Amino acid sequence: MTRGGTTFGTVVRWDDDASGAVIEAPELPGGCWADAAAVEQSTTGSGELRAGQVVEVDWAEPGAEGLPFRALRVVPRNDLQQTVGG
Repeated sequence: MTRGGTTFGTVVRWDDDASGAVIEAPELPGGCWADAAAVEQSTTGSGELRAGQVVEVDWAEPGAEGLPFRALRVVPRNDLQQTVGG
């Protein structure tokens, strides 16, 4: 049985070579692989994610790239970005 859902997470790193990112969230123990094709691009952004960026992620099992979860859709949440001291 396949599990899935939606949660907020933080980008741990962007991998240029693999064109994707690793996302961590409490609901996604072990990490979630986000292929660049799953990232919703804004009209002003490049579509790449950066470490520390807060994202909304629709996820599913099984995972990809050696991680237990994979992203079906990733939306950068500029309204929820972490700031110094917060």
